[in-house]
Amino acid sequence: MATGVANKMKAHFGEVIDVAIHLIDSPEAANYVLRAATTVFLNDAWVPLDIATSAGRMQEYLEQALASEGAHEGS
Repeated sequence: MATGVANKMKAHFGEVIDVAIHLIDSPEAANYVLRAATTVFLNDAWVPLDIATSAGRMQEYLEQALASEGAHEGS
């Protein structure tokens, strides 16, 4: 489910975001203590599961994060 959402976000945001999908047994996941098969991070911060598995909520979450990041870069 989260993989599908990730692919939708990649299609929606294009080059604005960098999406990487790693399985729980991948080397990239080795540095984290993961207790669920679906775990999503945005800039090393955990994204709640109810957001990560909903395309609409994830889109809103990313738009807010990008707006916040843009505001910080303009400071």
